[in-house]
Amino acid sequence: MNNPSSIYMVDDLLEEIFLRLPLKPILKSKTISRQWRSVLESKKFVERRVSLQKSRKILAAYNCDCGQQPWLLPGSRFKGDEEIVYLHCDATTTRASMTCEGLVCIPEQNWINVLNPWTRQVRQFCFGVWSSGYSRVMGFGSDKITGSYKVVKMEIWKRDHHVVEYWSVLDVETGEWWMLTPPSYNMFCPLSHELSIKSVCVDGSIYWIHNVGVGYKILALDLHREEFHNVSVPLTCVPRETHLVNLENRLTIALTYTNPEWILDIWSNDSSRWNKTYSISLAGKGVPWEIGRRWFTPVSVCKQGNLVFTDNHKRLFKYYPRTDKIRCLSLDTSVISPFLETLAPLPLKSALPFPHARRISKCRLVSKQDKFGIVDLLITMLVVVGIVWFPF
Repeated sequence: MNNPSSIYMVDDLLEEIFLRLPLKPILKSKTISRQWRSVLESKKFVERRVSLQKSRKILAAYNCDCGQQPWLLPGSRFKGDEEIVYLHCDATTTRASMTCEGLVCIPEQNWINVLNPWTRQVRQFCFGVWSSGYSRVMGFGSDKITGSYKVVKMEIWKRDHHVVEYWSVLDVETGEWWMLTPPSYNMFCPLSHELSIKSVCVDGSIYWIHNVGVGYKILALDLHREEFHNVSVPLTCVPRETHLVNLENRLTIALTYTNPEWILDIWSNDSSRWNKTYSISLAGKGVPWEIGRRWFTPVSVCKQGNLVFTDNHKRLFKYYPRTDKIRCLSLDTSVISPFLETLAPLPLKSALPFPHARRISKCRLVSKQDKFGIVDLLITMLVVVGIVWFPF
C-alpha cells in the first residue's frame, strides 16, 4: 500500500520544478500526464506562478477588422521602457473588454467570450438577443473564496416611467446562469441612477461607479455572497471624467479635472479608507490638449513609484514623481490592462480551442510555428531536476 504522504511529496516537488520553467514547456507538460495537469491547474500553483512573475508587461489591443477571434501575438514590443504584448482583436474589444487575473472577458452583441490569451483557451456563452429597448451593464471577476470566475449582467427596460430590472450571474466553469437579487433602491435606483459601463474587480468584488442624482457612489457586488453594498467616493464633488480601476490590487478612482486647473487626481482604497496617492498637474508637461471630453486611466506602478497611465485618445504616458515630469511613451496604444501570464484553466468540455496565431487569416500578420517539442521539454525538465537535487 502506498504511503499517502509520499504522493504529496511528489506533487510538491513537481510544483517546485514547474515554477522554475518558462511558460511554453509548462503548457506542453499539461499533455504528458494527468498528475502533471492536475498540479499545473491547481489554484495554488496558478497563484504562486503569478506572484513570481518578474517582468511587468502591458496588454494592448492590436486593432484589426479581419474577422478572426482574439489571439495573442507572438513576442512583444517596447514603448519607452514598458514592454507591450498585443491581443489581436478589433477596436470594439478594447472599449468593452474586462479583465481579471490574466483572463479577458469580451461581451459582444449576443454572446460573451472569456479567454486566457496565454494558454489559447476561449469559452463562448450566449446571453440572449440584444434589444434596442433596454440598456446592459456587465461585470467580470473572481470569487476570492472558491476561485471561480463569474460574469455579471444587468439589464434595464424603461417604459412609461416603469422600470424592469434584471441581474444575473454566469459561472464560467459550469456555464450555468442564475438570477441575482437586485440591490435595494436605497443603493441603486434604475429610474434615476446611471451605472458606468466600465466595471472593475478587486479582491473578490465587482465595482461600478454610478450617478445618484445629487452626486456619485460606488456600487459593489461581493461575488461569493452575491450581496450588494455601496462604497462612498473620496470627494463630494466628482467630475464626469471619473473612472474606476484595479491598481496594484487596490480599488482606485481616477479623477480628471479641467477647471480651474488641468489635474489628474488618483485615490486608492485601503482597508475602507481613501488615500490620495497621486495629484498630477498636466498643463505644460507635454500632454496634448484636445477640445471635448478627455480622461486618463492609471495602468500600473513601477518599482520606483513611477506611474504608467493612458488616455481616451490611445496615448500612453509615464509620470516620474521625483522630478514631476511626464514622458509620452506612445501616441497609438490601445491599452487593455496589465498583462499576467496565468495558467488559470477554462475547463468546460465544450470549450472552443483558442485559435493559434499561425492559422490562416485575412490578417497581414504572419507568425512562426511553435517549435518547442516534447524532447526539448524533457531535456529542460531534466536540467531543472538536476538543479533542484544538486544545487550549485
